[in-house]
Amino acid sequence: MREDIERNERIIAALPTMAQTCVIKNNGIFERFSHEKIVKSCLMVGAPLWAAEKISSYVAKSAYDGVSTAEIKILVYDCLKRVDRKIADKYLASNALRVRTSRDTIEPFDQRKIEKTLIIETDASGELARKIATETWKELKKLDVDYLTAPMIREIVNTKLVEYGLETLRKKYTRLGIPVYNITNLIRNGSRDNANMIHNPETVHKYVADEALKQYALLRILPNELADAHLGGDIHIHDLEFFAGRPLNCLQHDLRFFIKHGLKVDGTGDHTSVAGPPNHIETLMNHSGEIMLAAQQNMSGGQSMSLWNVFVAPFASGLPYEKVKQAVQMFIYNLNMAYAARGSQVPFTSINLEFTVPKFLEDEPAYGPKGKLVGVYGDYEEETRILQRAFTETLLDGDSDGKPHLFPNTIYALRDEVLKDEFEEDIRLVHELSAKYGTAYFVNMLPSYRGKMANYMGCRTSLSDNWTGEWQKDCFRTGNLAYVTLNLPRIAYNSRDDNDVFDYLDSYMHLGEEVLMLRREQAMNCLDNYNLLPFLTQEAEGDRYYSINNATLSFGFVGLNEMLIAHCGEGIEDPDARKFGLKVIKYMNKRADELKDETGLRWSVLQTPAESTAYRFGMLDKEKFGDKAVLQGDDVASYYTNSSHVPVNSDVLLPEKIKIEEKFHPLTLGGHIFHAFMGESYSDPDSLMSLTNKIAKNSDIGFWAYSSALSFCIKCKTLMKGLQTKCGTCGEETEVEWYDRITGYVQQVGRSRSASGGWNPGKMRELMDRKRL
Repeated sequence: MREDIERNERIIAALPTMAQTCVIKNNGIFERFSHEKIVKSCLMVGAPLWAAEKISSYVAKSAYDGVSTAEIKILVYDCLKRVDRKIADKYLASNALRVRTSRDTIEPFDQRKIEKTLIIETDASGELARKIATETWKELKKLDVDYLTAPMIREIVNTKLVEYGLETLRKKYTRLGIPVYNITNLIRNGSRDNANMIHNPETVHKYVADEALKQYALLRILPNELADAHLGGDIHIHDLEFFAGRPLNCLQHDLRFFIKHGLKVDGTGDHTSVAGPPNHIETLMNHSGEIMLAAQQNMSGGQSMSLWNVFVAPFASGLPYEKVKQAVQMFIYNLNMAYAARGSQVPFTSINLEFTVPKFLEDEPAYGPKGKLVGVYGDYEEETRILQRAFTETLLDGDSDGKPHLFPNTIYALRDEVLKDEFEEDIRLVHELSAKYGTAYFVNMLPSYRGKMANYMGCRTSLSDNWTGEWQKDCFRTGNLAYVTLNLPRIAYNSRDDNDVFDYLDSYMHLGEEVLMLRREQAMNCLDNYNLLPFLTQEAEGDRYYSINNATLSFGFVGLNEMLIAHCGEGIEDPDARKFGLKVIKYMNKRADELKDETGLRWSVLQTPAESTAYRFGMLDKEKFGDKAVLQGDDVASYYTNSSHVPVNSDVLLPEKIKIEEKFHPLTLGGHIFHAFMGESYSDPDSLMSLTNKIAKNSDIGFWAYSSALSFCIKCKTLMKGLQTKCGTCGEETEVEWYDRITGYVQQVGRSRSASGGWNPGKMRELMDRKRL
């Protein structure tokens, strides 16, 4: 208080002499005392004219140079109390109590606004709204603050609603937000929930918005029991922040749609430039990237393109190899440099490549420049192979510093017709890529559960032609709508016998069903009623681009290994325990098949890409079950084994690991992956080729990658195998960046000395636990 008086005295001393009394406003600005303002303020709250003039004269005599507006208001309020207490309270509310609103304005407090918002937002009666607003006003009068804030007022209103037992109204009236401390921490330190995001202003904005939208989904969309099941850790509802506005997860594009009809990145062409059908390969490369980026604004998961090099092949006809490769380079660099997706990420992209034109496509109409028919795709086998080779060579080159291109996730289809000598050179080149960076994926089209087509999106979510049997309808212009993950170890902790396990499994799946149906309902609203997803709803030839009726609703799971240990006494490596694990996943599939019949929708089971869920479940169960919980990791970071994988620290040899995990791939057609974690020594491409042949021809593994831990010296640009703490070339210790596959995709781990970055503590612990070949 003394400091304020001294500050005011200094300001007054610096001002020119004024004939009239000066008043200091709340913002520190001086103005001359105004008799008329005081009279007007009294009249505005209902005081008689005589009283207003008398009060103004009294205040004028009491005022002094440098008097504050707060002091003047106290004088006016004290005088009005002698005239009429209600009028005095009204004056205090409109003049002394000022509100900093969510509209970035400062306004007089108005009790009627509380009444109005209660009626509008909660459907409260006028009488109840007035009662709550009056009680709130009584509390606010007691506060000694310069300003009220809208959140402060809302909190007090919510307190009154709770006191009166009006919890339903309180939930509707509550404010969504994020604590000041959390925002400060985000600005200073960032977040490690998503390894694909760097620390910058856009990620801060994203996380703040995410927090509000997560709360909105939990409070407004999901019933209490579903919200509680998620918060308590029985199930995990993925992408809660996108539940309300972009509830669709992964998307598999059909590049032919845009080759034929051109590109409207906003979906309508009303707000951006419209491009016609591409005429040159360079234009098509640009369009391919823009399609991914535009769709990312409407989706919560990854974007993928299958048969990419087949569909691009007509545009490469007659072109020299150097020009084709230059166009492919432009596409790959664009995907890795477009920091314009959610929270300043590059778009999360995957490209499924073929080594040749698949037999079922050979007689399909081919579309080329300007969207015109140019024969059939079987006419473009050479161009298809050239494009694959150019793509692989570009990835093998790395960027100008020698680092791997992290996107797109590049997936190579292995079909019976390509596992022959004719394609040996092309396949070996891909294995050079695997040996160097570990970024390539392989999809196995040989197992009996495969049809003509299967494609993968993002970390592992998958589509195949097992829905209607029509490859285009089943695998294009649709995707995984959403998935919910079940906490399998917790089921075991709560179960006394097998019957209990399946009873709990039923209940957890029922929760998942309800969540997924609500999510689908929200997706329908966003597509059909809210006009919120214009890219997906654009039409051509009378047909909407995105087909929600062909999208999958999926049950995911985490910790099968720990469930088996808790329930059977042995983990997934034990044959008897594994039989029970297979029984559990078959039971989930049985329920998915029943739901297909009951709802007419496409249900599936997938191995969850649990980047954070395995850690979240583990830490929750450690707190809830104590020593009863079967956990991987340590006391600082506990986690569960991802889905139905063998634990990463297991000593089981690779052939045995394949035999264990292959049993689960035919049961998880919604998505799966097999990890072969490679050692620190350089992997031999020919040895990897031999292994690929064996996996493809002799196992039911559907999707896999050879994952390599890498270190990169930022100072001298040296790439090294393994997680190195010191550069072998220049000796640098603090500027060595680590890379490895987090759950499905390769990403930076962080600096070697800090061992921090995009990976959360659970994934960091898992990284350290991985046994390598």
